[in-house]
Amino acid sequence: MNPLNDFLDGEKTIGGIRFRAFTIGSKAICEQMRLTMFTSGDVSEDAGESERQLIAFAWLHSKPLENVLTAVRNGTCDAAAQEFGFMLPVHILPAIIAEINRISAATAEAAVDVAPKPGGGKDNAPGNCIGQGS
Repeated sequence: MNPLNDFLDGEKTIGGIRFRAFTIGSKAICEQMRLTMFTSGDVSEDAGESERQLIAFAWLHSKPLENVLTAVRNGTCDAAAQEFGFMLPVHILPAIIAEINRISAATAEAAVDVAPKPGGGKDNAPGNCIGQGS
């Protein structure tokens, strides 16, 4: 097993920092934090935005889950991630970027586009168990 290339499968240590696995829950927080590299595979042309997403991802997956959830719930996650960036050693960036590229590709492959059903809408929606609908 290559510890860098199977981050999706479990906890990994990259550059001396222990990362939790990328999960549905962490993807949901990535959505909330606008981390498009991990939700849609979109990489920003703005280097500062790409770095923000990289740092936020590392913070999200390496800090204690309880702390992450508290920061997300009280709206301080962006500030906490930014502060974390000052503790992230530059020499581990290539390894983190390699993993991010892999996760981004896997996320893009797993994405599902939901299209509305032709002729669908509220007017012809099926009824439910309480007698609504026809």
